[in-house]
Amino acid sequence: HNPLKIDLDFMTWLVNTKISFSIVFTKADKLTKIELENNLSNYKKELKKTWEILPEIFVSSSKKNIGREEILSYIEQINKSIIQ
Repeated sequence: HNPLKIDLDFMTWLVNTKISFSIVFTKADKLTKIELENNLSNYKKELKKTWEILPEIFVSSSKKNIGREEILSYIEQINKSIIQ
């Protein structure tokens, strides 16, 4: 779905309080590839109305094991950057 006002308000609050965040879209297995691409494009377009630089965005599905490695790798990178 498109970003809800509550989603946008929360992301704005995170930015204003200098809290980094990423977006994880779940249940990717419930959409066709075209539907998923369209939804992601629309979501990003809406976010770009407010932000020039978008947060990291991940697509996942526990059912089809999509996105797991990318998300875990990203978390590992963040953890390493914090420790160093």
